[in-house]
Amino acid sequence: MTKLSLVIPALNEERFLPNLLGSLTRQSKQDFEVVVVDGSSKDKTVETARSFQSQLQGLKVIVSAKASLGLQRNLGAKATDGEWLVFIDADSIMLPYFVERVQWFIDTHDPRLFTSWFRPDSDVSGDALFTLIANSFVEGSIHFRRPIAPGPLTIVRRDVFDRAGGYNEELTFGEDYEFTRRVSEQGVALQILRETLYEYSLRRIRRDGKFRFMSLYARASIRVLFTGKNIERAPSYIMGGQLYDVKQNAPANDTMPK
Repeated sequence: MTKLSLVIPALNEERFLPNLLGSLTRQSKQDFEVVVVDGSSKDKTVETARSFQSQLQGLKVIVSAKASLGLQRNLGAKATDGEWLVFIDADSIMLPYFVERVQWFIDTHDPRLFTSWFRPDSDVSGDALFTLIANSFVEGSIHFRRPIAPGPLTIVRRDVFDRAGGYNEELTFGEDYEFTRRVSEQGVALQILRETLYEYSLRRIRRDGKFRFMSLYARASIRVLFTGKNIERAPSYIMGGQLYDVKQNAPANDTMPK
């Protein structure tokens, strides 16, 4: 079996991280390692993560002196030894067959870099439409030769990751596109496992509103399409679970896998 190293950057995620870690304890296959890379949280994220060490064998929790998605992902990669690196956002929820299907895809399709489809964390029709558009956006990025392996789920073979030099630690926005661009320059194609394997949290969209969120990504997409370069700074795009209230950002219906 292919050994997977799951890397989870987190910042002030004591209220949301348990949903993700809980979903990992319910995987149909447990052949993976997990590292949570905390960005010096002010809440109990570290203690919350460590409370799962008895349920997730080999779970590591490390603390970065600085909160940065790129930096934390790179630190997580260095702290693991799996052949494959699986980068996951702390507010996602993986479906019970996530690991099993990822391993199947690796064994049968010989990818180097891939992602999967996702579903929203609610049954609201508007949210379903939004994620349909988002999934189509990732598909379209390949056709327009501007591929993006999205931050919420990027799966990459370690040797490919190392040759690309990992994530750019200075970027506060668009680090996922910038990483994919450097990988694609090596001749590595982004592939998509066309199955829904995780729930994507819409908490940022609920807070900012769909119009504001989509306006930001529309501007970024236009720049990428015509210049090949993304927006590198987005002042409103701040990392951290401290920005969200659990009750306000809870899905309309509980779709969390049991």
